[in-house]
Amino acid sequence: MHTLALVLALFAEAPDAPAPAPDVPAAGVTPPATSSPPATAPAPARTRAAPSPAPRPVAQPPPQTPFRLSLGYTRVLAEDGELAGANQTTQAIGLEMAFPSGSYVRNHLVLAHQWETGSGITARGFRVDLISLGYPIDLVDRAVHMALEPTLVVLRGEILFVENGPRLLRLDSGFALDLSVAFRQWFVSVAPEIDFRYLIYGSDGHRTGFARLFPVRFALGHEF
Repeated sequence: MHTLALVLALFAEAPDAPAPAPDVPAAGVTPPATSSPPATAPAPARTRAAPSPAPRPVAQPPPQTPFRLSLGYTRVLAEDGELAGANQTTQAIGLEMAFPSGSYVRNHLVLAHQWETGSGITARGFRVDLISLGYPIDLVDRAVHMALEPTLVVLRGEILFVENGPRLLRLDSGFALDLSVAFRQWFVSVAPEIDFRYLIYGSDGHRTGFARLFPVRFALGHEF
């Protein structure tokens, strides 16, 4: 028993065994690289939705113009050129119709009786605006309506019967500025014009050339 107790006492007094040294790589040997965890891709940035474009304004159609019927009087103040009449007075009275239109241009039709005197010659006949286009522009749009209408006369025909003379057909074109004032569908207008004559065809022959005429027209009418 004494021997067993002595052996146990010797084992209890013996120093603890040293801890094992860490593994040291040998000289000239590169330690294996440690693999890093895979990088995570960044989350995609949220893009804001592009704002929807503002709606385009809808173009408003031009207003419907009314039908106009008027009684007009025209007087030629002066004329010159090789196709003009010498010392001649020209007047006309008749009906003018302006047709309703949903566009910016409206058509005119003039049917008038025309008479001329001068240098001992008298002639009577008809004055017809076959193709006439007007562009009405509102100046005042209230109880009293005022408008300016540039008018292009593309083709005007004058059929005249000369007393004791030949029959004549004249072809003119021109431009007018019609200023009208309307109240309760009644209107008055005045329109200075400049016309260009380029053909006179008669029963005794025809002539071509050029003449300038300066008429003015007054009208009284009603809108429908």
